[in-house]
Amino acid sequence: MKRVSKLVISGIVIGDFIGFWSSLFFSLVNGGTRYYPSSPHFVAQFSNVLTATWVSALYWAAIGIVFSVASIIFMKDTWSITRMTGTHFLVALICFTPLAVLCGWFPLQWQFLLGFLFIFICIYIVMWIIFFTAAKRTVKAINIKLKK
Repeated sequence: MKRVSKLVISGIVIGDFIGFWSSLFFSLVNGGTRYYPSSPHFVAQFSNVLTATWVSALYWAAIGIVFSVASIIFMKDTWSITRMTGTHFLVALICFTPLAVLCGWFPLQWQFLLGFLFIFICIYIVMWIIFFTAAKRTVKAINIKLKK
């Protein structure tokens, strides 16, 4: 239980950190002189930017919690990397998609959902390759130590 509460706290901190700095970056890149914690359409739903920022911070924290707590899946040493990645993919997709829609990152329309799913799958293919390669190296190192 301690591990989960630590993951929740670190998820909140990391989610808000990444969310804030990403929103600041995108506000600057778009050439604006105003800060937008999310899309202008999202911000327009609120009476002021401060309220939109507070709500965004709550969503960023929730996103951080989702990915942080879901990382427990990768600690299942009896599971294959494929099973861990597939399970993490489904958990992240199911939990992250509604949050992304709530954040105003894309509208809840099938063509945008398909685009989101495509990007998500591409990221997970890269993740799977990275985890598979790392696990292969670990197994190789263990086998070398066992032979000695």
